[in-house]
Amino acid sequence: MKQPNSIVLFIAMILISACNKEEPKFSASQIQDALFEMKGIYYGDMRVSYYHGDRISEGEECKVASRDSLIINMDLKPMASTISDEYIASRLLEIGMVQVNAGYEFIQMDDAMYSFILLPKDVLVPGGYGAPAPVRIAFAQSFGGDAFYHDGNHIMFNLSPVELWIGGEKFEHFKQLVYHYEGSTDK
Repeated sequence: MKQPNSIVLFIAMILISACNKEEPKFSASQIQDALFEMKGIYYGDMRVSYYHGDRISEGEECKVASRDSLIINMDLKPMASTISDEYIASRLLEIGMVQVNAGYEFIQMDDAMYSFILLPKDVLVPGGYGAPAPVRIAFAQSFGGDAFYHDGNHIMFNLSPVELWIGGEKFEHFKQLVYHYEGSTDK
């Protein structure tokens, strides 16, 4: 009697594992079409807020580019204004602007809009050897946005720095921020 139960259990495990295989939601051609539709330079405003809390900046002009990935020019002044350590704040002000590259993971597509999660790469500003300490900014991989392409091209998204590293050491007093962008372009 124990052997049939083992066989049933084995078959159930095979069926469950077959159901857990994640197949891509969209084909390569659908993704390529979406990237083509979103391609362009977007002009708009970037606002910065604490993840849970007050707004830090009201909206600075910001330009982003959508190609095979999203390229964002991120101003570090709002981040520097949240840091009480004078050396770290001045280092961020000295750097000024960094370029963030973020891949797209599409979660919904229809005839007017794409919804996506952004997968930003960490930003590394080199330093050392007599220069100021290197800086690394790590980002959440769970924020995203929407692109509207049916009646003009518009994009909005959130980008969230979660960690700040100075000279190889994590800055423990860093509070998570959210950079919110809205912009448009004419193709």
